[in-house]
Parts: sequence; C-alpha cells; structure tokens
Amino acid sequence: MHVSRQFKGILLASISAAFWGISGAIAQALFDTTTINSVWLTGVRMLGAGIGLLLFSLLTHVDLWSLWRHPGDCLQLAGYTLLGLMPVQFTYFLAVEASNAATATVLQFMGPVFIALWLVVAHRQFPTRAEGLAIVLALIGSFLLVTHGDPTSLVISVGALVWGLLSGVSSATNTLMPTKLLEKYSPVAVNTWSMLLGGIIFNLFQPFWQVDFPLTVGNVTRLSFVILFGTLLAFLFFLQSLQYIRPTVVSLLDAFEPLSATLIAVLMLGVSFGWLDILGSALIISTVFILAIGQAPRDRMTKKFREQS
Repeated sequence: MHVSRQFKGILLASISAAFWGISGAIAQALFDTTTINSVWLTGVRMLGAGIGLLLFSLLTHVDLWSLWRHPGDCLQLAGYTLLGLMPVQFTYFLAVEASNAATATVLQFMGPVFIALWLVVAHRQFPTRAEGLAIVLALIGSFLLVTHGDPTSLVISVGALVWGLLSGVSSATNTLMPTKLLEKYSPVAVNTWSMLLGGIIFNLFQPFWQVDFPLTVGNVTRLSFVILFGTLLAFLFFLQSLQYIRPTVVSLLDAFEPLSATLIAVLMLGVSFGWLDILGSALIISTVFILAIGQAPRDRMTKKFREQS
C-alpha cells in the first residue's frame, strides 16, 4: 500500500509538471501561428482555469466563502493576485513570446534561487552551503544559456532575458505571498478566487472576444490544452500529489517541466538547442536537486513569516 501511494504521488507530480511544460510549448505555437499576444492568452488562461476551479470547488464542497468574511484576508488575496499569480503567468508568456518555451521555462526555474537571494537582502539570512552552491550554479547556467559563454553578446533578445528573469522573480513572489492565506484556507479556494480575479483584470485590458482568434480545430485544441491540462489539471494533480509524497520529492519532479517544454520545443517546433544551452539548462535545473538536500529557501521563508506573525 505504501509503495502504491508513493507511486501515485510521483505519477501525479510528474504529469503535473509535464503539463505545465507542454502548455508553454503549445503557447509558443499559438504565438507563432496566430495574432494573439501574452495579455490575451494570460487572461483567457486564468479566467478559464478560474471558472474550472470554481466548478470543481462547488462539486467537491470546498469552502470558498470563509475568506470573504475577513477583510484583511481579502486584501492579502488581492495582493497575491496582483503581485504573485498574475505576474508569474504574464511574465512567463512574455518570455515565451520573446524567445521560446524551453528558454522561458528554464529561466523561470530560478525562482528558488531568487527566494534565497531575497532572504539575504531583506532578512540577512545568509544561504546555507546547498543554497550558496545553487546560486552559483544558477548564475553560471544562466550565463551559458543567454550568452553561450561570450559575455560580449546575447544569443537571446534583451526582452527575452528581462522577461525570463522577471518570470523567475515572480515565481518566487508567487510562492511566498500566499503563505499566510494557505495556513488558513484551502489552496483550491485561494487559487480559485485569485485565478478568477486575475482573469477578469486581464480581460478588462483586452477582452477575449475582441481578438481575432481563428477558431480552427487546431487552435481550439491548443488553447483548450493550455487552459484545461496546462493550468486546471496541472494544479489539481500537483495538490493531489502532496497527499502521497513529501513536498521535497514534488520539487524534484518539477524538473519535468523544463524537460518537457524543451523536448516539445526542439522536436516539434524546430527550436535550436545546442550543447551550451543544454549545459546551462542542466546547471539551472540541478539547483532544485541541490536545494532538496537541505532546507529549501521557501521553507526558511515560511518559517520567517510565522515568526513575524
């Protein structure tokens, strides 16, 4: 029974990470073949996933309403949406649009490194040996990925580099900001409202019905995958996996996200990925394994928040 539960958790976490990675590659295909942009796709993705989570919550009797009885928690939810969930979705698609899914996903994977750096700058908590090694490897990996070892030139655009790094930063804020909310409410409830709120805000800037999106079978299938598999099911599978395996194991399996994005981008979208790109990506991805050896920076940050509350 124990082996069966562990296998189920590993399978769910792996599928979840793969869905996230594949959805990035599919988003690249949509950017390359249609006139849609990151604002539109982020809004449609968040609104569609938010509606899906709302239906799931109602069917499974998740408590959605307790949060709204506490004004302070509502403000925290708004802050998480505006500074966490919306930026991590938006900057990732901007990085994909400016470069490719493989590069964008690898750069976003630097989120735990930015958490460790934040602990140093804001709280004077110097990194452990594992975290220090992870930071060094991430910097070297990023250098190889964006310059191919030549500091005088970039192999990706400046926009791709900026959005990719901001995607990593927003990945860190997306991890840290809902900490207190998740101690009081279901992750499904928090993310249901955050997805819906973020989707509505993006659609205020660019309503989904005002973009010329050809409703071909291929386009509808791609968009449906991004919303249903790459967001809704990926999130639900991720939460389910935590019931069977430890969070450190789940974080290791997150490596399937950049791996799946890279494989799809190279094999199906014609993205060129040389040995220096592979080496740089491997160094960045290895930081997750290194951080799992000791106390991950997100765990130290959670402890810090609890001490301050």
